[in-house]
Amino acid sequence: MKKSLIILIILLPFFAFSQINETFSDGNFTENPVWTGTVQNFRVNSENQLQSQAAATSKSYLSTQSEAFEDATWEFWVKIAYTTSSSNYASVYLISDRADVTTECYGYYVQIGNTNDEISLYRQEGTTKTKIIDGTDKLIDANPVEVRVKVTRDKSGKFTLYRKLSSDNDYVTEGEEVVDNKIQGSKYFSLLYSNSSTTGNAYFFDDISVAGEKLIDVTPPVWTSLSLIQPDKLILTFSEPIDFTSTEFQVDNGIGSPSKQIVSADKTTVELTFTNNFEKGKIYVVEALNVKDISGNALENPQKQIGLVEPIEVGDLIINEILFEPAEDVPEYFEIFNNSGKVLDVSKVFFGTRKTDGSFIPANNFPPKTLLLPLQYLALTPDANAIRNRYQAPDTARILSSSKWSALNNSSAALLITNSTGDTIYDEVKYDVKWHHPMVRITTGVSLERINPSLPAQNAGNWHSAASEVQYGTPGYKNSQYRDISSTKTTEKWVRTDPESFTPDNDGMDDVCFIRYITEGNGFTANAMILNSVGVKVRQVAANQLLSTDGFFTWDGRTDNGKSVNPGIYIIYFELINANSGVKKTEKIPVVVSAR
Repeated sequence: MKKSLIILIILLPFFAFSQINETFSDGNFTENPVWTGTVQNFRVNSENQLQSQAAATSKSYLSTQSEAFEDATWEFWVKIAYTTSSSNYASVYLISDRADVTTECYGYYVQIGNTNDEISLYRQEGTTKTKIIDGTDKLIDANPVEVRVKVTRDKSGKFTLYRKLSSDNDYVTEGEEVVDNKIQGSKYFSLLYSNSSTTGNAYFFDDISVAGEKLIDVTPPVWTSLSLIQPDKLILTFSEPIDFTSTEFQVDNGIGSPSKQIVSADKTTVELTFTNNFEKGKIYVVEALNVKDISGNALENPQKQIGLVEPIEVGDLIINEILFEPAEDVPEYFEIFNNSGKVLDVSKVFFGTRKTDGSFIPANNFPPKTLLLPLQYLALTPDANAIRNRYQAPDTARILSSSKWSALNNSSAALLITNSTGDTIYDEVKYDVKWHHPMVRITTGVSLERINPSLPAQNAGNWHSAASEVQYGTPGYKNSQYRDISSTKTTEKWVRTDPESFTPDNDGMDDVCFIRYITEGNGFTANAMILNSVGVKVRQVAANQLLSTDGFFTWDGRTDNGKSVNPGIYIIYFELINANSGVKKTEKIPVVVSAR
């Protein structure tokens, strides 16, 4: 029996990870447990209750360490000797990632009082506060307010909120139970009150009890950002505190290891200084080795690329994909592509649509500190997580949320990206819902993709509906309808098809036929048409069009009326004319339209 008791005592900390029992009977809040914060605005009164003592209008807090999170119970007593309002209320943070809860934090809290005079449970993410259990309105429309509160959370994340007023015989549930797992883990339990100039002594707290298990951290840290500070510094930021005792950092292209390393107080950021300077025109690979969080979880993606930022010029940035007709509960998005060999800072790139009078006023810009590496994609949307989930985007897809957004018209509009003043247009696309492939009968939730970033923006033939194989969208990564437009010149065939058989079924495989040509010099024009098996024209591809020396046309299997042709063998009639030299060539090439 004694051995069993000893084992139980040894293992007890692993089962009851966090315990707080505070009645302030010792007359202080500086030990057993230790509370820190706006200590000058609190005191323990003669009745051994924690009482406010703010001399002026303020928000004051005290925090103590607490990791209670799973199968947890929080209980406390609160009294407010005043009518609650939007400026007079108390908040008890059951879960918080930081001690100071007066500004921003990530956690859950119970608020006693507001304009609705209710007791409700909130989730806080940074400075964003969301009510997740809505208490009874006007429940505490009284003076004074005195209530006991209990909150439970099970391992599934189900929260239940209880209250016990002096008129209640036992605890009564408030609102509906809710499952919420957006915040993971806790470090602090906190008390906060907001007072006006006349209510500085009106807040009382007592009988605090916290019990529950600590969340076992099995989530690896994420390398969230990398910044290059000219000429010799890098700043790396991680999603959680890192154990830097055994980390190593390396940079290629002659930079090497850092000569100096400064870690931030919260251990989420490190500044690296190097002996050699970074140079323009070079892309550097930065390796973060042996990076682990405090729980020992290792960083999964230890490499990032960086380079010195260079000015953006016309042609560097292009609009590469647009979702302008989103499905229900899915936001719009558009994608840009760095079509240059430079590192670009797109933080001051503005976007939006032209008004009906053709004017454009820069109002929406990309998020701060947004860098785009050469040949990198970036999708922008009001809700990145919703887009990533809807289109099952790979982890490598770069998708950012933007708090600034101009709604895209569901049928047609001119979308453009410009500099901060709007006098330099980097790219503009006047999209149209008619650009979608006829196989796509329901265009809701289907994005338009540019076939190749180097193709002109304002040409319907250079755009195609995203493939069904990728859920009709490729936000933040290579388009499903991407085609390489480069070709090997040959004198044997001055016009040819690529491929010789294609399947315009919008599955992302050979949906478009390229009609490639090579001319003997400048000044040639072309007439090109598609004929069916009995010689009837179904599509005019080109009419007296001036050609380059090496180029192509595209056919997506549609007729001039926009309908899909039936599977079968078709003839491409291609006529090449040079009015100056009198040279004329014609060719008839078979092309097969297949169906899978």
